[in-house]
Amino acid sequence: MDDMTSYDGSVRVGMDEDAFPVLSEEHVSRVREYGSADTLERGQILYSRGTTGFDFFLILDGVIDILQEGNPGDSVEDRTVTVLSAAQFTGELSLLHRQKSLVQAVAREDCVVIRLRPAQLRTLIANEPDIAQIVLQAFMQRRLRYVHMGLGTVLLAGPPESGDMLRIRGFLDRSNYPVRQIDPGEPEAAGVLRDYGVKSDARWPVVICRPGTYMQNPEISEVAECLGLREDIGDLGTVDVAVVGAGPSGLAAAVYAASEGLSTVVVEATAPGGQAGTSSMIENYLGFPLGISGRDLATRAQVQAMKFGARIALPYTVERLDCSGSPLTLRMGDGETLSARTVIVATGAHYRRLDLPELPRFEGNGVHYAATALEGACCQGEEVFVVGGANSAGQAAVFLSQVADHVRMLVRGAALSNSMSQYLSRRIDAAARISVHTRSEVVELQGKGHLQEVRWKDNSTGESRVTPSSNAFLMLGAVPNTSWLTDCLETDEKGFIRVGHDVSDTSAFPPDGRPMELESSVPGVFAVGDVRSGSVKRVASSVGEGSIVVAAVHRALASQRKARSTA
Repeated sequence: MDDMTSYDGSVRVGMDEDAFPVLSEEHVSRVREYGSADTLERGQILYSRGTTGFDFFLILDGVIDILQEGNPGDSVEDRTVTVLSAAQFTGELSLLHRQKSLVQAVAREDCVVIRLRPAQLRTLIANEPDIAQIVLQAFMQRRLRYVHMGLGTVLLAGPPESGDMLRIRGFLDRSNYPVRQIDPGEPEAAGVLRDYGVKSDARWPVVICRPGTYMQNPEISEVAECLGLREDIGDLGTVDVAVVGAGPSGLAAAVYAASEGLSTVVVEATAPGGQAGTSSMIENYLGFPLGISGRDLATRAQVQAMKFGARIALPYTVERLDCSGSPLTLRMGDGETLSARTVIVATGAHYRRLDLPELPRFEGNGVHYAATALEGACCQGEEVFVVGGANSAGQAAVFLSQVADHVRMLVRGAALSNSMSQYLSRRIDAAARISVHTRSEVVELQGKGHLQEVRWKDNSTGESRVTPSSNAFLMLGAVPNTSWLTDCLETDEKGFIRVGHDVSDTSAFPPDGRPMELESSVPGVFAVGDVRSGSVKRVASSVGEGSIVVAAVHRALASQRKARSTA
């Protein structure tokens, strides 16, 4: 059996049994009811790498080879990922995501199969929970296997610690897309890049997602388009629910809305998971005694939402909410629009930036706002700073202490216990590689091109020190992601959205009417998670709000139907 690490890099799982299961006779019989029988000739290509909208095949008789792209001159054996036979099936997460296939499927011999179109597969998954569990588990494990093996990879070349390299690599990692990274300074890099036609004067980073062409320092949307990761929203029409943001609250709302029969689309600017998706380990989330990474939690939630029929559209940046009419309209940065009867704002918050004039020079060049394995790789054997005293800062410090030589935590407050969960503060107190400096703050960042030194001050003594460091992680406070709302919704003095009884302007509601729980100052527009005024900044509470808001959405839709019928 082949063992590999899970998405968070911490748990080892047996792959072949879960990734390539054999269905029982009963399961095969039930799958047959959702598709149609078909025959394949020896050598017939079921789908190629890069194909979208490909079908799902359950083998009744015969053998199908799953092949990677390989190199010129490679034999079929060299390219073989696995071999599927009777009662086994093709496909992986790309099929659910409506993305390009990472592998090729070819009939080794004449085969008899049951073929399911993508829509038929989604119906099977919705109606047959025991079969769905097997199929979805296999799809997730196959993607994990393909990521581990580097199949169907995009080639990413550039200096490893470049801010733009981290930006693109972070998007691909959080999207669970296989990536091969090359440092142009390494001796073997020149030959590889020359083979792909990359010129020596290219602007790094370079992204190669198809033979014969490459992109120089592209935008995330360009990378997603090239790889087929971008969801088409042009065919959606008017949906029941549009969720803006794919963090824990947004994905929870999508799961519950879609599972209750509402047409649901989630719009996300980068990758699923939100701020929580950058957490290396969440240890106090109910049901995961060993903890779970934010990335793994987001992956599971995304698959769960799609299982019930939700569409996940990324990367799309919503620039404006037009709340003047019905239906509501979301206007995207690329000019596209999305109409929805109700909107759930789940855009969360981002960390506050330090008020230092030199900060922009070092963002992405030593200054980070997330502490994942990607950033951790830049900290091997170094002294690093974590600025902040809440749980996210504590999780980052614990994680980084496993790779860095030393972690200095700068906390403006008098004690960690004032703002951090006890289990985390105790772990930090016991960690030999972490030192906590209370009543302290960064006063200057120094370096040429990349961060080299941090000047920090102990406010209790007035002493200022300069410490060599090439990486600082800023996790300070919360600033709501609400600038795109352009005064459409009522917010508090910090920009967080007011909902329910906290709304003071109820002029958009009928006489004597008031917003429902989690409903904003505009009827049919709701706010959940960290973007809501007065929210508790915890993953579990965000998931809870995303779950319960759907009941209010149903009432809003019922009210709209009643208004239309009496108009």
